[in-house]
Amino acid sequence: MTKSKWLLLVIIFSLLMALTHFGNGNYIRGDPKLDFDSPFYVKLLLWLKGEYPEPPDQPFRMRILNPLLAVYLSTLIGVNNAFGALNTALWVLTCLVYFFALSKHLGSNELAGLSCILFSGSIPVLVYGAAISTDMIGWLALAVAVYYVQKPMRFQNITLMGLCMYVFMLGREVSLLAIAYIFIYRLIKGEKIPKIFLESIILGAFSILAILTLYTFIPSPGYTAYFYSSFLRAGNLEKILKAVKQLAVTYHIGWIPLIAYGLDDRTKKDALFNTSVIVGGTFLIIDHFIGTVSSRFVFLTYPGLLPAILLGIRRLSRNFASEKVQKLLSYSFVSAYILIGFTSTLENNLAFPVTSDEAIAKLFPES
Repeated sequence: MTKSKWLLLVIIFSLLMALTHFGNGNYIRGDPKLDFDSPFYVKLLLWLKGEYPEPPDQPFRMRILNPLLAVYLSTLIGVNNAFGALNTALWVLTCLVYFFALSKHLGSNELAGLSCILFSGSIPVLVYGAAISTDMIGWLALAVAVYYVQKPMRFQNITLMGLCMYVFMLGREVSLLAIAYIFIYRLIKGEKIPKIFLESIILGAFSILAILTLYTFIPSPGYTAYFYSSFLRAGNLEKILKAVKQLAVTYHIGWIPLIAYGLDDRTKKDALFNTSVIVGGTFLIIDHFIGTVSSRFVFLTYPGLLPAILLGIRRLSRNFASEKVQKLLSYSFVSAYILIGFTSTLENNLAFPVTSDEAIAKLFPES
């Protein structure tokens, strides 16, 4: 298929997945069953509108971008649809940026398109992507970083990326990992270290400016108490087992070709894969001590791991003489990956645009 056809397929598939996992209020199920985060974002929206006495606890009160944009949109289409529409737009945008980044990195529109389809069919995206959440901002930040890092290290490019970091940090603090992706990727590619550090300092300055902006408008923005309590539970066996489970379910059958790809000697030359493993793996270890490992955080490794799943499938099937059989196995695996993701999120996360926000009231513990 041509590049334009792959782009069209990516857009259609991402929209289909987003519109079937849209917001939290499901008039069919009647009971929003998503995760505990969503009520806090609704409270933040209501606080911004002056309809709630104070913003939610940390770390939710610092993630102001989506609720702020949803304030205005919610007056037209409702709270549930406002969050759903914003995150659907971010979902499609993430796929488009990711496609162009991978198309250049891999030199293949097919692999880029299939990676984007895997993205939209992955469990964390189906659960949190178009819901009342802010996770899509963090995933978009990484897609933008992968796209940006293949551009020349010029002042205007760094400035544009810095402005992106400012916006991303207003929406999700894990967006800071985008700078780590850029830094490690350039180190692996052997670029000049002084330039790499200067670039990171500039991008970090824009990120700090965003944090200072939040400190200006958000009361009591610190995280200290949240981090401390998580640190004390780090050695708990139950917490460790939950972290392992979240790690496993993120890519489920995708781990099979991922391991095969990781064991191949040629993988050492894949800067994006190794960057994802180094940055994502380090973050997960840190997050176990300061927070709670979740599939949404494990999925911060997606930029290099999703194409690695496809490359791993190719390497596992290369013993077959027929190229048609290899392609059949590859597409069958992608279909199975998507089917597992869709069916496993069906009961709790099937949701559509709604005509009423009545179901959203159930998100509030006190109601």
